[in-house]
Amino acid sequence: METLNLIYYSPTGTTQKIVKKIAEELKLKLLKEYSLTSKLIDFNPEFSNNCLTIIGLPVYGGRLPLETAKKLKKLQAKNAKVVIVVVYGNRAYEDSLLELKDIVTNCGFKIIAAAAFIGEHSYSTKDKAIAAGRPDEFDLIKCTDFAHRIQTKINDLKDEEEVLDLDIPGNFPYKERATLTELNAPVTDETKCNNCGICVDVCPTNAIEMNQFIITNKELCTRCCACVKNCPTGARVFENPSINSLRERLYSICSDRKEPEFFV
Repeated sequence: METLNLIYYSPTGTTQKIVKKIAEELKLKLLKEYSLTSKLIDFNPEFSNNCLTIIGLPVYGGRLPLETAKKLKKLQAKNAKVVIVVVYGNRAYEDSLLELKDIVTNCGFKIIAAAAFIGEHSYSTKDKAIAAGRPDEFDLIKCTDFAHRIQTKINDLKDEEEVLDLDIPGNFPYKERATLTELNAPVTDETKCNNCGICVDVCPTNAIEMNQFIITNKELCTRCCACVKNCPTGARVFENPSINSLRERLYSICSDRKEPEFFV
């Protein structure tokens, strides 16, 4: 391997942090970096036999983000090598890593390694912290360890036939996706909002507009919480009882620290 492609979707920055740390430790020349969170990205990557690709996605309810998964399914890799990574909020990654494996395999990639890392949960707050601050320094050490395992495997490969199938946990058919109801979108506390427009800029689905007030298209919102996490005044909040109830449940059942899992 001589070069590296990075492909990731990271509305709250946790997946990006992990993918870029792994890339840094591989010490390969970065060819292209595709942030699928960006609304302006020209996503038409090319793959070659001497270029390794890392694909990283967050986990939403045990599955991959739907629209991002659709974009990945259009890739054509022709036996290019790939590392796949999912990032979940300390609950469970369920079928997401298997789903990502199946997508990239169908695109023609050869999977070198896979991993499930932990990031702070999208619904985490100061009062109800769920995996707060993760990935932390210990997670980044694990990124280094994972990168070294990837490099060792690549160095030991003699030909394409040695890239064997990885046994990835998960179930097929995958678990049913949670239904996103219109009541579950974040709202704006007008008493705190200063109309800075950051929420509009960071929303990956163009669900937020700013006129005299902040307007949220609830049908486009995916509850990624990019607007909530990035609002400098704390004006973007969830007021829906179902989200608050879910946050309480996650806070109570996800307190035990989970560690990254590697498949190499």
